[in-house]
Amino acid sequence: MTQPIDPPPTVTADRARRSPLLAAILSAVVPGAGQAYERRWAAAALFLLPVGALALIAGAAVGASSLPALAGALLAPGALTSILVLDLALLAWRILAVVDAWRGAHRGRDVSASSSADAPIGATAGSAADQPTAALDGSPIGHRTRSALGVVALVAILVFVSVPHALAGWYAAAASNAVGAIFTDVDSDPLAGLDPGGTPGASLPGDALAIATAPPSPTAAATPVATPTPGPTPLPTPLGSYGPPGPPPTPTPEPTPEPLLSRINVLLLGIDSGPGRNQALTDTMIVVSLDPVGETVSMMSIPRDTVNAPLGDGAAYQPKLNSLLAFATRNPGAFPGRKPIRVLKDAIGDIVGLPIDYYASVDLPGFIRVVDAIGGIGVYVKEPLADYRYKEYGFRGFFIDAGCHHMNGQTALAYARIRYSAGQNDFTRAGRQQQVLIAARDQVARKGLLLDVPALFDALGKTIRTDIPQELAPRLAEFAADIDARDVTQAVVQPPLVAYGHNGYGSVLLPDLVAIRAVADGLFSATGTKPTGWPPPAIPTPTPDTNAAKAPRPTPLVCK
Repeated sequence: MTQPIDPPPTVTADRARRSPLLAAILSAVVPGAGQAYERRWAAAALFLLPVGALALIAGAAVGASSLPALAGALLAPGALTSILVLDLALLAWRILAVVDAWRGAHRGRDVSASSSADAPIGATAGSAADQPTAALDGSPIGHRTRSALGVVALVAILVFVSVPHALAGWYAAAASNAVGAIFTDVDSDPLAGLDPGGTPGASLPGDALAIATAPPSPTAAATPVATPTPGPTPLPTPLGSYGPPGPPPTPTPEPTPEPLLSRINVLLLGIDSGPGRNQALTDTMIVVSLDPVGETVSMMSIPRDTVNAPLGDGAAYQPKLNSLLAFATRNPGAFPGRKPIRVLKDAIGDIVGLPIDYYASVDLPGFIRVVDAIGGIGVYVKEPLADYRYKEYGFRGFFIDAGCHHMNGQTALAYARIRYSAGQNDFTRAGRQQQVLIAARDQVARKGLLLDVPALFDALGKTIRTDIPQELAPRLAEFAADIDARDVTQAVVQPPLVAYGHNGYGSVLLPDLVAIRAVADGLFSATGTKPTGWPPPAIPTPTPDTNAAKAPRPTPLVCK
């Protein structure tokens, strides 16, 4: 009597009925799932466990950190390169899991078919899956045709698996290039790629008279039209006022071992090298100081028309301060041993009585790209503005009503730059520039994962330059995420801290260094103490029916 032939012990009859296509699809979704479908438990565990462990680690990191902290971690040296390598390794692992699942199901079918072929006449032939398949017109589909269709399906699955990894790799590579462009060496040239006006060694008219060997008196340098009011007595803080200019500070190329235990002072520069300029000018200069102990940020805007700026070595720069960086770039011999941006850092640091650690610069067209990349910003406009003379970057005059506005890049730049609207000037403009910076930070923190990250990295890479150490960036990003508008204290250097005047460089501002440094002492207070803004807010006169619930709310800086 003929005995039925059992399948070989390595392939069960149940496994022989498994679909290679379904097995491959399952492993494409979850590595190891196709092997589990085939009852190959050891192979399933081999493919699933590494991916599962990686998912758990990533989930724990996301759950334990804020989004800005995670974004800041991407700025750490080597982080994006590691992500790119991990992405390629994960892609290879998933492809291997898909191919293994496909081949495992096919091996089961091949052994089953071989067993059926060896069976005697009358033995059970195998499952319906092993029988010739009929096409739609009723004709049988041959083995070769089925094999070709199977290969096409497998290729389609592998493409499905590869596309997300290719996109992730492209994003990581683009972000790595952008980060490499943003972070530069200490005191590197922020005018790289821009025209500083002339070339090193060349001169513009007036360069020969730009530097005075000793700070000239206001009466000798210009004819003031207003007398600055003496400033308050300097506060006895560790920063103190500088007094007479001393030797330039020695740049520190490396961060201190505990960089977030003391103030970090950054000079923000907005560089205008657009049409009508014969040199690149730093029209926006804002000293931003981060207090990691008190978790506050202090901001002070320095007027671009400031003259007679002390250079930290006993000399003074007589032209307008916004031209100093370009001057130092054209005339490196005037500042031996100091790079151009270090010259500007020293000058502004001497004005405010605060050593400047780092700089960050943005050119104006790039500012438009960055604001557009974050989806615009929400700004509260305190009063209607109308500047018929503003004709830059697509505008033929600028007009905006009071209230909340969501601004794109061009509108935000115009709002930050106009100064000929009624009641507006360089000082009110400086306040609006600080407001735009706060609104941009608020937008990034609020939008989070909805940001167009590739566009943002591209815009930042083409726009921002900084000598902040890259290894310090993740901690600064986390610190900035915990700061909102209520933690920011602002000041704008304006009369009576400066006096209006006129000299060979046009309308200028004469700084009262003692008064400016006294204000800076309160603004950049000792770490952990509350900073004092300037001018101080007006104290309302109390009335008998004063009701805290009816007290006017502070004017917002940003809008949601």
